[in-house]
Amino acid sequence: MKHFYVAILFFVFPISLLSQTKEVEKLNSQIKNTVFKKPDSAKVYLLRLLGKSSDLHDTVVAKTYSNLGITYTQLGILDSSEYYFNKGIEIAQGQALITARLYSNLSVTLRTASRYSESLEALKKSLALYRKAKFIDGEAIVYGEMASNYNYMLQPEKAIIYLKKAIAIFNKTGNDREVYIIKQKLGNFYFNNGNYVFAKDIFEELLPIFAKEKGLNYYYTLMNYGQCLMALEEYSSAEKALLETEAGLRRLENLEHRLLTTSLLGKLYGITNRSKEAISNLKEAYEGLYEINSPRFTEVAAEYLKVLNKVQDYKTALIVINSVKPVLNTRLKMNADNEILLLQNAIITYNAKKLFEESVPMYERVDFLKDSLNNANNVLKINELQEEYQNKLQREKNISLSKNNALLVENNTKQQNIIFLTLFTLALVSAIPFIIYYTNKNKIAIQKTAVENLEKSHIALQEKQELEHELFEEREKTLADKERELIAISLEMADLQNQVTELLDNRQNKEASNEIASQITNIFNQKNYWKHFKTKFVEVHPEFGQNLIQMFPMLSDNDIAFCSLLKLQLTNKEIASLMGISHQSVISKKYRIKRKMALQDDDVSFENLIRDL
Repeated sequence: MKHFYVAILFFVFPISLLSQTKEVEKLNSQIKNTVFKKPDSAKVYLLRLLGKSSDLHDTVVAKTYSNLGITYTQLGILDSSEYYFNKGIEIAQGQALITARLYSNLSVTLRTASRYSESLEALKKSLALYRKAKFIDGEAIVYGEMASNYNYMLQPEKAIIYLKKAIAIFNKTGNDREVYIIKQKLGNFYFNNGNYVFAKDIFEELLPIFAKEKGLNYYYTLMNYGQCLMALEEYSSAEKALLETEAGLRRLENLEHRLLTTSLLGKLYGITNRSKEAISNLKEAYEGLYEINSPRFTEVAAEYLKVLNKVQDYKTALIVINSVKPVLNTRLKMNADNEILLLQNAIITYNAKKLFEESVPMYERVDFLKDSLNNANNVLKINELQEEYQNKLQREKNISLSKNNALLVENNTKQQNIIFLTLFTLALVSAIPFIIYYTNKNKIAIQKTAVENLEKSHIALQEKQELEHELFEEREKTLADKERELIAISLEMADLQNQVTELLDNRQNKEASNEIASQITNIFNQKNYWKHFKTKFVEVHPEFGQNLIQMFPMLSDNDIAFCSLLKLQLTNKEIASLMGISHQSVISKKYRIKRKMALQDDDVSFENLIRDL
């Protein structure tokens, strides 16, 4: 696997407060024992503590939100993680150190979701706050996270600059623990750039140190060590390391990275011709990472396709391709290289099944992605050429100055050579315009080439942006049409309820009852409104119900259905008419749901949560 998981450094905020109740003290103890170890349990305790926020200091509430964000990142639920970090930032305003740590933690979540520019912006804010607080170790921590970002973005020259900055600061402050973590990132950097032997040496130095606690840093390093051994073809040792990693991450309930380790084992089994085990592991990782919306999904899908093509299971390969196509334009990919690898394996499948027309758009997409990468590399090469040219020119100037100095010394010691030196100086002065001319000519040619390449890159980028804008507008229009249709269905259902009520109210005698009953039956049989409503709602908001139940597992199916109506921004009156209940019953049901979410006193958070999911 070309890209590897860079170990993530989180800051867990210890929750130490003078508790007013024994229950709060008990929750603090439970949180301390479960954060990083049992994220599912930690989430429950943190949400309970948050329910007592009115009795807690703002600092404690902000730290609780931060721990919730970290816990949801461990569970692979990145949307919820981002939500809680932002809530913590809102509350912690004015407290520089706490806000800086929140921004740093948020950057890790954004990086995990492949939102690199947003992650870097969060780190810049964190860096400014650490400098304001004059916390130099905090600055170094941010430099380390920036290096991880650039490593993911395949910009090794920037990654190594920030790693060196971080190491220099930690060596100066004597922070050995953070030096080890930066060394871990340095090992990942060398692995990513193909220096497997040096990366292996760094990992072997760090593993005994991290093994003392056997927490996430140990298993992340062990996973990268296993990949390094695989690249060096030490397959037996690699398998042993990855199996230990998988077991440890399973114990720590770290789903995303455990699945990533499962995929690495699948890749190893494929290399060592154990096709059955390879397919089993890669299928589990592929399905699991897709389920949790992991950016690692694309690269694992590519490895899965590669193994399926190898064993000529093209039927399953086509199923995988068809399931992957809809998400290629989403965030479920780390970078362009992942997408290229996936498309190349899909092309192999299509060609094997003689579906040549299907493969043509994929060839075009691969060419486009490669051209984009080449254009980016050209810009870097132009900068390197310009720097090299400037250095060469400076060297020539230095040589020329040295010669002039030597001539001046000789002129002072040997008066008889004055005429010769004068003529030489005149000749040199006469030659300067020609030197300047040819120098500028070469410089202008290089700059012209650079401008032409930049213009080509700009045109390609504009075309890509226009295409993405058109696709975005079309998707937004489609979703808007579907939501309008969904609201119309909801109102039609409400009207159906009103018709039934009117028929019952107009009943004047028993003889007419049968006829009225027949009419009611006909109205209900016209269409299965609720089934149609649920189908349409899932089309418009496919992840709403799943995300809601993940965040609040205590909600019932009826609660999810009620929240779906709130998502459409229907009025209480419309909901009451639609569900055949009173206006007051709607208000009561909404309150019960907010109480289950521990948001009964926070209408704004409840409405924002329903709207943003």
